[in-house]
Amino acid sequence: MKTSRQARAITAILENPTLERAAEAIGVNPKTLNRWMRDPLFLAELSSAENKLIGQATRRLVQLADKALDALENVLSDPSQRGASNKRLAAGAILDNLMKLRELHGLEQRLIALEELVFYDRQK
Repeated sequence: MKTSRQARAITAILENPTLERAAEAIGVNPKTLNRWMRDPLFLAELSSAENKLIGQATRRLVQLADKALDALENVLSDPSQRGASNKRLAAGAILDNLMKLRELHGLEQRLIALEELVFYDRQK
């Protein structure tokens, strides 16, 4: 990371919906933030921070899978229980998103393997 302002900018970008709001949050001109967004080192740091957040969210989702399955099992055992519909919807959302993550992870692994093959063939 180049400066502490850029480190704060990365946090602000991750916490705000727009670059303009992120710039405002840390007190820099939006043009400055836009310039940093073209800097490969800054973008690499931002990508690393995003990957950490995605990893944390993934781990939390995985941890919720057992609770989601338990909730579905309970709703199936007693569909008339209080909040059954909300529990079913929440559990379904957790499991759906977990399956999407699994699919994306599989695609990513396949893409990495293909890229390695292409790189290896170019080295020959």
